[in-house]
Amino acid sequence: MSMLTNNFDKRAKHYKKYARIQKIAAENLVNILKDSGEKDLKGTLELGAGSGIFTDLIKTNFDYENIFCVDLACNFLKLNRESEKVQCNILKLPFKKQSFSTVLSSSVVQWINNFDELLKEINYVGKNNFRAAFSIFLKGTFYEMDKVSKMTGFGNVLKMKESSYYLENFYKNGFVVDFFYEEKYTHFFDSVRDFLNNHKHTGATIKAKRTVNKGDYNSFIKYYESLFSLKNKIPASYNVGYFVVSKAS
Repeated sequence: MSMLTNNFDKRAKHYKKYARIQKIAAENLVNILKDSGEKDLKGTLELGAGSGIFTDLIKTNFDYENIFCVDLACNFLKLNRESEKVQCNILKLPFKKQSFSTVLSSSVVQWINNFDELLKEINYVGKNNFRAAFSIFLKGTFYEMDKVSKMTGFGNVLKMKESSYYLENFYKNGFVVDFFYEEKYTHFFDSVRDFLNNHKHTGATIKAKRTVNKGDYNSFIKYYESLFSLKNKIPASYNVGYFVVSKAS
């Protein structure tokens, strides 16, 4: 089990409570699909389904048959109420060729280093004329935390990619991009400690590059407040890309 998977498994019970921006991303992706005329999601595979934030929205907003939910974090899947669930690495999907008409994923793909490899897996399990839709956190997410971490040595931020990286890989692998939209969000917290606590409880954290101490932590709080505090609130920036793609036979 990877360190990342272990983090998510540890925080599985708390995820839905603290995953504010992930809920927004999931809701927006659902609305994008509805606006595109999508009504029937037969034969759906959800990548990185977790405890079911996006899964439940799919079931509420669309006609569907089975939704196959896959995730690497076992404790997350235990909380997902869909019956068809498989614990697996999404880069090694255990399904036959042309198994699904729709592939969906929200707030997951930013964790994948080799997007080209993931698209090959999706292409393999997708039926002729299948569609896929993603919400993906992009470069610029946690801008404030990244800046202060580099100054103080406390914390570590996932290196996220720009939207152009995903668009180029879609085109390279023969996908047609039917829709793309990038949106920036800012959430405000009562304090830096409140922000760090919220972030920790989502499990979306990565190991620090070096051992840190209380002094590093205090410096992080001090500089975060001095550089970014607005009306006694602490901002955290997020940048999300929404992609709907298809592939003709």
